[in-house]
Amino acid sequence: MTGANAVDHIGIPVVDLDRADDFYVNTVGLTFQTRRKNADGSPRHTYVLAGENVVGLCLPGIHTEPSESGAPRYGIALETEERFHETVERIRSYGVPNGGVEEFDEPSPFVKSFRFDDPDYNHMEVCLRREPLDGICLSHVILEATSLDRARRFYMGALGLKPVGDLRGEELFSARNGQLIGLKEVDALSDRTKRHGRAVHVAFDVTHGDFDTMVDMIQRLEGRSMGDHRAADGLRAPGEVSIFFFDPDTNHLQITAQGEEDWTLLPDEEKWKRIKENRAKRGRGISSFDAGKTRASSD
Repeated sequence: MTGANAVDHIGIPVVDLDRADDFYVNTVGLTFQTRRKNADGSPRHTYVLAGENVVGLCLPGIHTEPSESGAPRYGIALETEERFHETVERIRSYGVPNGGVEEFDEPSPFVKSFRFDDPDYNHMEVCLRREPLDGICLSHVILEATSLDRARRFYMGALGLKPVGDLRGEELFSARNGQLIGLKEVDALSDRTKRHGRAVHVAFDVTHGDFDTMVDMIQRLEGRSMGDHRAADGLRAPGEVSIFFFDPDTNHLQITAQGEEDWTLLPDEEKWKRIKENRAKRGRGISSFDAGKTRASSD
């Protein structure tokens, strides 16, 4: 049976990169990994780590209010009750909107959770899982769907996720490792879903044996493949295959079967050299944003 092994990484939109770095490292307690740059050296993204999972803080962000549905929302599992309460207190002290600590009975996959909005109006959550995952990690992502039946067919049929049940009006589905994708049915998609933001997406790890079947099913079940610009730009390691795509509600996703090496953190200079060379072969250049000519408001 084909299916996603895990949620590998996410990208979320931020307007002020320094503020976002500070919030996620010093308040939420994630680990700084690196800051990525545009071709001219100006800021592009910061990568912070929830265990081994990357959370990309991505400029230039989006200027819109938080959604009323509570989605998109990104959940981080913490490894101990002590760390959970320490994190909650730091977030409360920061002063962002929050919903208080919730406690859950079995068979919920959660013991406790705390929902809040980050300084860029992204809906976030920290939680304790009933069956712990691998220490601190990405726990779940909740997405909007205008037709739950259609979205259910897509996530079960194309991504091979397993139904877990309904919690707080959100239908949950599990990857093979226990990480969750949730669907919140809405009458109309919010601006936070429709506008996306540059590099904002949810990425899944899959096996090479499943990859081609999943690509076919994504398109059969009303998804839309965007191909893989990183491969065209010479940024995929030998043996690595990937596509970016939209689900039927335009949530931006990715599946990747890993290669023989990890080229995720190629030095910026080498990355832009490859991109420019490969695009020149196709008669293309880099965008004004990539070149650093179109800056985010916080630069």
